This record gives sequence, C-alpha cells and structure tokens, in this order.
Amino acid sequence: MTITTVTTITAQVIDTNHRPKGAIPVQVEFDAEGPARAQHAGQVYRYTGKSGHNRATGLAVREMATIDDARLWITLDDKQVWED
Repeated sequence: MTITTVTTITAQVIDTNHRPKGAIPVQVEFDAEGPARAQHAGQVYRYTGKSGHNRATGLAVREMATIDDARLWITLDDKQVWED
C-alpha cells in the first residue's frame, strides 16, 4: 500500500449508538483507492482490508481499526465516519 495523499478533513461523525457527534477534524492518509490511515479522537486507525457499503446510506466505506481493535467505518470520500 503506497500512501499518495495526507490531509486533514472535517467529517460528520456518528457514534456507536447512531447519534451524530457533529463535524470533527480527522487526519487521513490515502492510498490509490481510498483512506488507508486515519487519526481520530487521539487514536490511529489503519485500513483492515474490509470494504463495503453503509446499509443506511449506500455509500462505499472502508473499515479501519486501532492496534487495540477500536473500529470505525469511513466513506471513500472521507466525508462521514461511523464509530463502531
């Protein structure tokens, strides 16, 4: 996986109870296909290899996890994050 872009974005974050947390800055590194690494809420998340679509929105997403197995899903355009 080759990182092509690093940027700080403002994403709409949804918590594990499906409650909106609002617009929160997230630092994201991208590979050629989407988000590969993200820094959110003081933790570093890496792409797990799982991708799919959010059931509620139909948007394409990637699963990311920390070394301690905290997980989130992020859209390929990095506009939305669902904490898991």
